[in-house]
Amino acid sequence: MKFPVHLIMMLPLAFAVCGPASGADRVTVRDWADQAVLVHRVTKSVCLLFVGASTSVHLDDVAESSARLMARSGTLGVVGAVDLALAQDVATITRSARQIAAGDRHTVAVSLMLRTNPVLSSRYRQKRENAPASVGSEFRGSYALVQELRVLSQKFQRDLCLFLTELAPDDAHHALADDIVRFDQAIEQLISGDTAAGLAAAPNIHIKVGLRKVAAKWATLKPILLTAADGDMPDPRDVQLASVLGDAMLTNFDDVSDRFQAL
Repeated sequence: MKFPVHLIMMLPLAFAVCGPASGADRVTVRDWADQAVLVHRVTKSVCLLFVGASTSVHLDDVAESSARLMARSGTLGVVGAVDLALAQDVATITRSARQIAAGDRHTVAVSLMLRTNPVLSSRYRQKRENAPASVGSEFRGSYALVQELRVLSQKFQRDLCLFLTELAPDDAHHALADDIVRFDQAIEQLISGDTAAGLAAAPNIHIKVGLRKVAAKWATLKPILLTAADGDMPDPRDVQLASVLGDAMLTNFDDVSDRFQAL
């Protein structure tokens, strides 16, 4: 008896959600951010393949990120069997990315990936809103904001690359402008605190240094993003630089996240 491909791909998820119901409660805000990061990394790397950038590097990233995305969906349990639609979207985006990376540039695979990316991104953002965090209540807001910026560090890369193609959505420039403002404000809030927003200042020198490292890279990345947000075509070399900066910022944010958890 033959099973449909999408059902086979969802079997790890099905086994995961058949475990103890309390497993879903352990899926944290960082876990959901990890998933969103991978969704954008897969899409960004596929897009960079379209524009011929460091092909072998991005082929490897598509393979690694899509495998991690699928595997984590299964082990996290995707918050219960009722969320099989989310699991199917993960299967769709990973399958489409692998098809495209393998040389299938058919419009169906491309449209499926680009249509699924924002759907997954939105779902993961909703999941993060009420997910538990492994930090004290005093720092939960700051920690959640760090997770949001981790995701944005990868979304910026995806958006810039799409501007080099004809694949960017019509409202992409406005959405990018909003994300730039959000990131700009959030970095300062994380470093200095924002009482009105319920955000504490960086609680120790290690976290502050990590955030300052992000801010230094942001000073280089922001003008590149503003060029695209203004409607100008970004230089392909700047898109490559943005990819490097975004990954370096993610590394800094990962360290900051770890230090928040260690408080």
